[in-house]
Amino acid sequence: MEQFISTVKSQIIPLSSVDMLSGIANVPFAAFYQNTSAVEDFMPSEQLKTAFYLALHEFPIFAGHLRQTDNGCFSIVVDKDNLNMPEYLESTSDIHYKDIKSAGFDRRAWPGGVATAGSVMAPNANGVIKTANVHIVRLKGNSGLILFLNIIHCVVDGFAYFAFLNHWAVVCKAIRSGAAEVSKPVVEFTFDRSIVEQSLPTKRKQLDPITSAIFAQSSLFSKWLAWLSPETRGRMMEHLTSLIDSEMHVFHIADSTLETLRSSVRKLVPEGVRVSDNDILVALLSKTYAQAQCSAKEKGSSVVTRVLGSIGSAIFGGLFRAEEHHTTGIACDIRPRTGIVDKNYVGCPLVIPLISNPLDDLLTPTTAESLARIASNVRKRVGSLDARYIGTYIDMTDSVPSSFAQLMAYFIRNPDTFLVSNHTRFRMLEADFGDGHQEWVTFIMERPGLATLTPCPPPMKGVNVSMCVKPPVLRELLANEFWMSIASQIN
Repeated sequence: MEQFISTVKSQIIPLSSVDMLSGIANVPFAAFYQNTSAVEDFMPSEQLKTAFYLALHEFPIFAGHLRQTDNGCFSIVVDKDNLNMPEYLESTSDIHYKDIKSAGFDRRAWPGGVATAGSVMAPNANGVIKTANVHIVRLKGNSGLILFLNIIHCVVDGFAYFAFLNHWAVVCKAIRSGAAEVSKPVVEFTFDRSIVEQSLPTKRKQLDPITSAIFAQSSLFSKWLAWLSPETRGRMMEHLTSLIDSEMHVFHIADSTLETLRSSVRKLVPEGVRVSDNDILVALLSKTYAQAQCSAKEKGSSVVTRVLGSIGSAIFGGLFRAEEHHTTGIACDIRPRTGIVDKNYVGCPLVIPLISNPLDDLLTPTTAESLARIASNVRKRVGSLDARYIGTYIDMTDSVPSSFAQLMAYFIRNPDTFLVSNHTRFRMLEADFGDGHQEWVTFIMERPGLATLTPCPPPMKGVNVSMCVKPPVLRELLANEFWMSIASQIN
């Protein structure tokens, strides 16, 4: 750590308006490593920590302070005389690795306190927002460990998160092998936000009506959210999140099942349309979640609840009105859409297209025909996100300093919105610190209505689906015959 502190240079890294669209979120993952060979020096503490700070040389942004200016812009300030060093903790547990594994890595089987940061970017007990948090938990009998790493979302997306984790692992493995040069990364990373702007064409493309409405119509509520400091905003959102009763569960869709589903759906889409696996899975998840959510609401609705809902609708209008459509948001990486994949850009270059489907259609029995309709809608929406659209999107968010707050206000006002993020292309299972790759990786979610698609650890083949839901919604998911014919519950 001393070497990093003595060599780091002061700098200010402006964050883009697109970075800040994920401004209240964290990216918290927990990785599970088993000591399969029962070695005494399994992932040794000193070398793990040394490697972390060596890896930090290539990611100095993780030692900066998040700052908000009077005009609503944000930056990460790396001040060599006032560094905001990542929190790095290590602890031990009396829980054995095999007990966690036998529970399917269910979070209820974990030791307490693994996650030293939640899903919301909030200040710690000292009132400071840490850019990164690390917690190494060594399990009973040296049977394995849990590596928890959190990075604030406005600094990284999933691609950049795993780029850092894998670089840390490469450095650690090199140290353990006695290599002379250990800190130089395999690739050079860049944090220059202007790379995105420079990649955009001069021509622009009209935004879709939902996105235009979100960013064009400011409100007193969104202005108030933007006015709050990051610390106050984080505390508020952290508290609101803590009030929600939610559970996180993982389902598995086997390769063979996905292949059968793909074949049946593709036969029924309009001629000339080719839907991807992601389109089909988003369609399946959107329809399944909407069905479970509506069924849970109907069963849990009392006469009093319906009366209060009617009063709320009359007073607050659109905030509580019964929706005729169900909306799904999809996190989309703009790197491949703007030709900057080879730049190894570290940031959060995501746009979230919102897809609206008629609720009546979603609530019909799930069939290949109904999935083909929804998947075609998804393909049309996602396929429209070319560089010209991205250019207009960035122009819009740049022109409104409070754009991040307007998107935040939308999700607060529309809590039933379903969000899907596909992590299957990330190098999630490649972080070998010298004793083998992680056996399991879990994204820690606390917001109901969030789903992630992740690659399966071997020998499993297919895709894993993690979902954060309210308990009544989970009961309806497990009772959904079509969903349970496609997916098997892991935990």
